[in-house]
Amino acid sequence: MWFKNVQVYRFTESVNLNADQLDDALASKPFNPLSQMQESTFGWVPPYKDSEIYAEPIGGRLFFCAQIQEKILPASVLNEQLTDKLDAIEEAEGRRPGKKEREQLKEDLRAVLLPKAFHKTKRISAWIDVKRKWLVINSASEKTADDFTAQLREALGTLLVTPLGKNTSGADLLTDWFLDLDNRPNGTELEAELELAMAADSTVKARYKNLDLEAPEIKHSLDSGMRIIQMALAFEDQFQFVINEKFQMKRLKFQEKLVEQAGDSDDPRTDALIMSDSISQWLLELEKQLNEGEQTIV
Repeated sequence: MWFKNVQVYRFTESVNLNADQLDDALASKPFNPLSQMQESTFGWVPPYKDSEIYAEPIGGRLFFCAQIQEKILPASVLNEQLTDKLDAIEEAEGRRPGKKEREQLKEDLRAVLLPKAFHKTKRISAWIDVKRKWLVINSASEKTADDFTAQLREALGTLLVTPLGKNTSGADLLTDWFLDLDNRPNGTELEAELELAMAADSTVKARYKNLDLEAPEIKHSLDSGMRIIQMALAFEDQFQFVINEKFQMKRLKFQEKLVEQAGDSDDPRTDALIMSDSISQWLLELEKQLNEGEQTIV
């Protein structure tokens, strides 16, 4: 279990939750496969295939997993079928159906096509660190992470969390890391990949990859009023990643020595322990620099 993308939420209150409580809550809302007429379904599954436990404590963290199934029914396919149906009605009856009738025809076609549609399945893993008050989700999509927290809130009955760093200006902090070595988190090194945006107009952007970080182009962009909204970093000798202004970590690549160390064990829980230990070290360094201020509950 090696997370490739990380979005972190912070609990706004002390976390009174143990493995048994989380397991019971998730087990009450298990994953059920799609029915013929469902477009999507969400539920909880054990994080490891060799176990029926929904929440496993590993290294002081609670690991758990959701599973989502979605029907693949492209809008283009539905619209093509609808157009053919409308053309057939016009040819047979000499009229073009109005808006209300078109909407009903579209729903009728959806009902016919859904049972025949293929579906895709994906799993979303996460862990809760009760001591640090973190919820760490393996997701590149902010919407997916938000949907995950909404479903977790429903299972638990309450979930008082806010995105880590929500009250900190990410662009200002990333820019400060670039400009001043002493202000970077301990153990962090810059990699040759940056994305900048104009402070006054975020649609104006510049991207630099495999370019000397001392290049005049970068200095010129910063002098013109741009700020860094995404940068590639390496943390000690553990992993490389890209971080954006929302402090979302993406494209994590762990060093071979960590993967090989985990490979000495056939138990995927060893992967989870080594991976989460490494990410937690980085998060501790990041938290030192964040100004959480007054937390907002989401």
